[in-house]
Amino acid sequence: MITAENLTVRLGGVTVLDDVSMTVAPGELVYLLGRNGAGKSTLLRACCGAQPASSGRVHIGGRPPRSLPTPMTALGVHLGGDVTAPGGHTGRRYLRWLAAAGGVDSARVDKVLAQVGLADVGSRRVSAYSLGMRQRLGIGAALLGRAPALILDEPLNGLDIDGIRWFRGLIADLTARGCAVLIASHMFDEVARTGDRVVVLDGGRVAADAPIAGFIGSHADLESAYVALTTPRTAVAS
Repeated sequence: MITAENLTVRLGGVTVLDDVSMTVAPGELVYLLGRNGAGKSTLLRACCGAQPASSGRVHIGGRPPRSLPTPMTALGVHLGGDVTAPGGHTGRRYLRWLAAAGGVDSARVDKVLAQVGLADVGSRRVSAYSLGMRQRLGIGAALLGRAPALILDEPLNGLDIDGIRWFRGLIADLTARGCAVLIASHMFDEVARTGDRVVVLDGGRVAADAPIAGFIGSHADLESAYVALTTPRTAVAS
């Protein structure tokens, strides 16, 4: 459903992505991992058509993203965790604006607000939303078109524990219905808990592409990783 083939992106003479190939099949949740600057966000932007490729190609359901007749119904996208509504719109008006621009029935708006847990604050200005609420709104925008493929960049940023649990259930439901989901994340525990497959970028190249279980098995040290904290305020730290 989401396919990148020999994708290379050069920006200002710098090769940001170098011959990257990967796929996300229907019903599959693939996590994209890598250090800051590894090329994750550039890959997501290229996959949704926001970043032109220098060479190689991307297909969404067999078509280049920029040739999709109704993009919002073919691919749901949320890049970045902070939504700023134009003109200080309310959450509901923001989604209605997007639906109108994407050719989506406005009746979807209230359904999506309920789906992402914002039904009670849909009439509040987005400028008054917390980071977690803006994150939910951005995810809702990606769900407006009921697209069979979904691309999300760090969707858990700003979500509290209840929000993370909600998100797990949402993605499990979407993949059970056959949605192909690609998520960039730094939260390895969440990746190990919920993902089907992992793609790791390093210096713009694919360093690993494997099922989650196989990846963890070949990197056993990841399960035993810990952080040492030294502080005189032991009561607070504990």
